[in-house]
Amino acid sequence: MRKFIKFFLLVLFFLMPFFSGCSLSDCSEHVKYKTNLLKVDSDGNGIPDNNCTESRKNTYKVHVVMKIREPFKLKEMNDSYQDVRVVECRDKNGYTTIDANIYPGTHVCLTPSAYPLKDLPEELQAYTRPGIATNYDLKMREEVKKIVKEANATTDVQAVESILKWVNDETRSYPPPYDIAEVYYTYLDHGEVKVRNYHFEIPVNILLRTHYFAASMFRERVHGSCSSIATLKCAMIKAAGIPCRLIWIIYPIYYHEMQKEPPYQKKLRCLWDCSNCSFELKSTDDAPSENHAYLEVYLGKRWVRVDEDIDIYNQTPRCLCLKILSVADWSEVDFSKTWPVDWISDRPYYTQLIEDQEP
Repeated sequence: MRKFIKFFLLVLFFLMPFFSGCSLSDCSEHVKYKTNLLKVDSDGNGIPDNNCTESRKNTYKVHVVMKIREPFKLKEMNDSYQDVRVVECRDKNGYTTIDANIYPGTHVCLTPSAYPLKDLPEELQAYTRPGIATNYDLKMREEVKKIVKEANATTDVQAVESILKWVNDETRSYPPPYDIAEVYYTYLDHGEVKVRNYHFEIPVNILLRTHYFAASMFRERVHGSCSSIATLKCAMIKAAGIPCRLIWIIYPIYYHEMQKEPPYQKKLRCLWDCSNCSFELKSTDDAPSENHAYLEVYLGKRWVRVDEDIDIYNQTPRCLCLKILSVADWSEVDFSKTWPVDWISDRPYYTQLIEDQEP
C-alpha cells in the first residue's frame, strides 16, 4: 500500500503542471492571455496553456508587488485586465502585500446587445437599482430614458454613449471648481452618510449635494472629481436599465524621495509615459494623491470598463493602473479610516517591485 501511495504521489508531482491551471475561457485566452484558441499547448513545450505560469508567457505583462491598505476587494481585482493574489496578510500598520500581473493589451470582446435589455437575471438587476450615492427617482429615470431615446439608441452601447455625451455636454464641475475626492471622507453610519477628516471650506451638506448624491448632481447639472462624475454616470446608466458598478484604480508607478518606504525596484523595459498620472517625486516636490475612479458596465453580456469611452484599459492608456475594488455604490466602502493619509510618509499603498515581460 505504501509503495502504491509513493507511486501515486510521484505521478501527481509530474502531472501537477498540467492541472495547476488558470480558468481559461475562449474570451480570456483571446483578450487577456493571447494564447491559441485552437491549441491546448500554444507553444508546444508540453505544458498546457491553463497552467497559470504558462498562460502568462504569451502576452506583454507588468508584474508588481505592492503594500496596500484597505479598502480593496481581492475577488473583484481578478478580471480580464489583471491577476492578483495576496502574498502576505495585513501587518500591524494595516498593509497587505499583494502580487499582481497586469495585462495592458486587454481589449474585451464586445458585441452590443439590443436595447432596452430584457430578461436580466436577478444578480444583474441588483446593479440597475438605485444606491445611496447612485440614487435616482422616477423623474430622473424618465429624463434619462428621454436622453437615450432622443439619441435613437437601439443597442446598450449606443445608450451608454448617449449618457456619456450628455454628462460631458450638459454638466459642469462645481465652481470654482473644487477637486475634492469626496469618497476619502464619506462613510455610512446606520444608513446615514457622514464625513470624517474633512477640512475643505465647502459645507458638508453642499459637498454631499454637489459631489456625492447622483440625483442632486443630475438636477443641478454639476459634479466634483472623477469619483463624483463616476457616481453621476453610473446612476444614469442604472436608470436606463443597464447594469453598472463603480471601480477604483491606483497607479503603481509612484514614489517620493522622502517616503519612509524605500523606492521600488524598477525593472521596466517599456517606457510608461504617464504624464500627470505617475509620480517619481523629489524631496522638494508636493506629494499629491493619485488614483482614479470610473465604471464597469454590463455591455454585450460581459462587464466592460467605461470612462469617457467604452472598452478601455484606462482613460489614459499609456498610464499603468491596477483596479483595487468594484462596487455597486460608494456607500459599500469606507476610505475614511485609512484614506486620506500623509502621501509622503504614510500613504495607502507603496510599490515594492515593478517589472515587465514581453511575450
